[in-house]
Amino acid sequence: MNGQPMQVMVNLSLDARRLPAAIDAELHGEISSACGVTADELLSYRILRRSIDARQKPQVKVLYQVMAELREGARPRADLVAAAAAEDTPWRSPAGRCKLREPVVVGAGPAGLFAALVLARAGCRPLVLDRGRDVDRRRLDIERFLAERTVNPESNYLYGEGGAGTWSDGKLFTRVRDPRSRYVLESFVAAGADPAILYYSHPHVGSDRLPGIVAGLRQEICALGGRFEWDCRVADVAADASGRAFSHLLLADGSRLAAPAALIACGHSARDFILALSKRVSATLKGFQIGCRIEHEQSYINELRYGRPEALPALGPAEYLYSSRPPEPAPGATTFCMCPGGIIIPAVCEHERLSTNGMSNAARDGRYANSAIVSTIAGEDFTTAAAAFAFLGELERRAFVSGGSDYDCPAQRVEDFWARRSGRLPAGSSYQLGLRPERLDSLLPARTYDALALALRHFERQARGFATRGVLVGVETHVSSPLRFARRPDSLESSMDKLYIGGEGGGAAGGIMSAAIDGVKLAEAMIRSNQ
Repeated sequence: MNGQPMQVMVNLSLDARRLPAAIDAELHGEISSACGVTADELLSYRILRRSIDARQKPQVKVLYQVMAELREGARPRADLVAAAAAEDTPWRSPAGRCKLREPVVVGAGPAGLFAALVLARAGCRPLVLDRGRDVDRRRLDIERFLAERTVNPESNYLYGEGGAGTWSDGKLFTRVRDPRSRYVLESFVAAGADPAILYYSHPHVGSDRLPGIVAGLRQEICALGGRFEWDCRVADVAADASGRAFSHLLLADGSRLAAPAALIACGHSARDFILALSKRVSATLKGFQIGCRIEHEQSYINELRYGRPEALPALGPAEYLYSSRPPEPAPGATTFCMCPGGIIIPAVCEHERLSTNGMSNAARDGRYANSAIVSTIAGEDFTTAAAAFAFLGELERRAFVSGGSDYDCPAQRVEDFWARRSGRLPAGSSYQLGLRPERLDSLLPARTYDALALALRHFERQARGFATRGVLVGVETHVSSPLRFARRPDSLESSMDKLYIGGEGGGAAGGIMSAAIDGVKLAEAMIRSNQ
């Protein structure tokens, strides 16, 4: 071995019921035993992946893939020696000098922040504009809304530093297979996130910690020459005299801002700006999701998934993911954005509109669990983007009125939802502004009602009590965009030269991770085109 320690990859399957909360740091004995070596022959280890196997509850397993470093001369099991380290291919920013200086990034959500981070690390000194506010002032605006029930339309649960995800648990799970994922996670860790997000199968940060981490990303961007301007709403974009290339931004205060290139990374809730943008550059209608939140006692979800009402110390509160895919033409539905031990929040950015979202803190130690149940509305159901956005706005208006026009949330037991009747609600809920018993079955579009009713019956067969013990709360309308902006396959520019559009508002992502990855991808394309 030429005097070098030996590295082997080890797979562990441990009974979660007997494990402490800090088990990740206490695997030394388990790993040395699995390797067939003595404890002092194991020098160190690094967890590559960690997941949960709850198929045989209450015997829930924690599964690890670990890279172990063994002392020279150690003789581990023969089958481990050949198990080479299977690391993810690291992503690197394009090499070479970038000539782009002071591009503008519109939106400080995940896509905009990570685009700005990549640009700043390449020496581009980006300017980031956001119609909302930094996380500290944004928190105060949210607290004021909860106390006074008056919306600040520019600083709320949806607009501001970090985007809508800042107060939505910070779930970093994505099905997107992209080497940029590791880059995004490592950047979160460098900004203060728990390093465990690098190997958890379903990593999350928590809404109590994410604001500080988002601020940490901003601080690095500023240290590298980037700048941020808050309370700065972009109203439109403009082309140069040729009509083909980006020239400047038109701000809501009537001023203009010229830049060598622009990257639009607004969230899909910025409907006014998205509509203006769609008149300048090519975009197509696509399917988008709406639905309701469903809430349960967290103890029931623990029982459902772990076979016991208490959370296991090594695992924390239990999660779930259910999907209904009936044969066509019956509509399908899926759970989305599940928040263990979390709360339901009023995700609003307009007066007299009401939509829900979910959030939870890092400990996920609240009494309730909630998740969205959403179904897809076909893009072809609408003739224009304006019509699709008007449909969403009207549904939010009706939800607001149904809740009593004071941000109380309309809610309905699932059994009453099925029976299409009014009914009483349970005494408690995580929704801070209060629930009002109303008929969500008559509030939702007919096809969405059919999809959710069918899905809930399917979920009840899979998990007894999921539907009959659940309460549907409000309507969920800020899920995805009905528009997708066109991109050139080579440069990733929009139909306007030097203008890049991405993230959730561009119809290119769904969730924190996929939006952040998309922002990295667009910044990478901008750098390549300016080398």
